[in-house]
Amino acid sequence: TLGIKVGERLTFDAAGSSFSAEVPSLRKVDWDSFNVNFFVVSPPGLIERYPASYVSSFHLPPGNLELLNALVKQFPNLLLIDVAQVLTQVQTMITQVSRAVQFVFLFTLMAGLVVLYAAIASTQDERLYQATIMRTLGASRGQLARANLAEFAMIGVLAGLIAAAGANALGYVLASRVINVDYAFSLALWGTGIGCSLLGVMAAGHLGTRWVLKVAPLRVLRLLS
Repeated sequence: TLGIKVGERLTFDAAGSSFSAEVPSLRKVDWDSFNVNFFVVSPPGLIERYPASYVSSFHLPPGNLELLNALVKQFPNLLLIDVAQVLTQVQTMITQVSRAVQFVFLFTLMAGLVVLYAAIASTQDERLYQATIMRTLGASRGQLARANLAEFAMIGVLAGLIAAAGANALGYVLASRVINVDYAFSLALWGTGIGCSLLGVMAAGHLGTRWVLKVAPLRVLRLLS
């Protein structure tokens, strides 16, 4: 993150005393483990004469919170971090973010259905003319309805595939580049995206074109003539 490279020299300040050292190697830190992750590992004899803080961890069974208060009273310089409470807060934040993402997903889906309905409405004259020709040639209303549903089903599947692929790609970029955590591809996302898109597009398309099938072909032919 800081752009440090092997061979460069870093200068540290410890309680007003500074020292420099060369960077011989770099390593990757697993931040989601909640273990002690050292920023810098130094060779022996480099930092022993400087002030230091010691870090340790221990497991405290539930119901023994009074022990923490006793430790703080006996050792005023002791800093205690309740990892369980931190994890609870992190889980709460993740839940809130997930709900926000779900809301944005539903809002986007509704907006897409509205746009689809508007696009269908703009082509009503062409659809009415095509339906009239097909019914004049002997096609039934049910056949035309199934043909329209098949068209909207293909559009819904294609839209769901694009949406699922985009969601996976965006999630991978955010996880690997922003949050720095491992991303697990979920097949449920593909199924949910394709299924919701399929049903939504078919419903919107049916509502937008059902009145076309109710118009008598003779009436349309008279208007065209």
